[in-house]
Amino acid sequence: MKKLIQKTKKQIPFWLGKKLRSGYQKSLSIWYKGHTYQCPYCKNEFRKLLSAGEKSEVIKKYQVIGSGYRENCSCPRCYSKGRDRLIYLYLEKETNIFKEKNRVLHIAPEACLKELFISLPNIHYTDGVKGVRDMGYYYDRRTREVDIMELEMEDQIYDLIICNHVLEHVYDDVKAMKEFYRVLKPGGWAILQVPISPILEKSYEDESITSEKERSIHFGQYDHIRIYGQDYFKRLESAGFQVEQFDYRKAWGETVSKYALNKKENLFIVHKPK
Repeated sequence: MKKLIQKTKKQIPFWLGKKLRSGYQKSLSIWYKGHTYQCPYCKNEFRKLLSAGEKSEVIKKYQVIGSGYRENCSCPRCYSKGRDRLIYLYLEKETNIFKEKNRVLHIAPEACLKELFISLPNIHYTDGVKGVRDMGYYYDRRTREVDIMELEMEDQIYDLIICNHVLEHVYDDVKAMKEFYRVLKPGGWAILQVPISPILEKSYEDESITSEKERSIHFGQYDHIRIYGQDYFKRLESAGFQVEQFDYRKAWGETVSKYALNKKENLFIVHKPK
């Protein structure tokens, strides 16, 4: 059934898929309307949000943060997830990115954040995703195809990179991290979110596991190739980055509960020294 749905998506023109999706989302936003939760992207309020993710024994076993099933996760109107809303709130509350001139590289762009960036005249925006031609109507065919292990961009041109839950799909993640480091300006920074286990010291990965079924069993999702452990931060440092973990709970308190963020999730921010 999943393959049939994916095949059907590929046959739908992008403009038509976008129109159908928008109509469906408008209907959902009316049905879920209320005042318990608020989405900072679309500014709508809801009595509850959509659930997201799949229930997985391995995700439960390793207590993976940022993956697996979660209730009250996705916005019914714009489909932003908790991790997307966390990024928005950080950029809004802790940075001047929306006001100053910046060059931004956005990998596997979430529609809600992409639309926000391209609406800002001060942002020089580049987005990219690997295999965009195979992604159905979720990505605009105009989106650049990239391989983050071999970026085509010149050295030191971006102020900010956002790569949200992509590295767990990449075979040589450290090589991708080094590419991010290369294209960042000195003093530039990146948000590199991944699902991560707080109880695994070493990331769990096995290159011999290649089938979708086995990857779902071992890594919690059919297209994941590892579960990150606490060595994730050493991998980032090996690429040259200075690593920061931002704990929004300490910084913002309980006032952000209305945004339905994952209370266990930190924001992983890396900096390229000047």
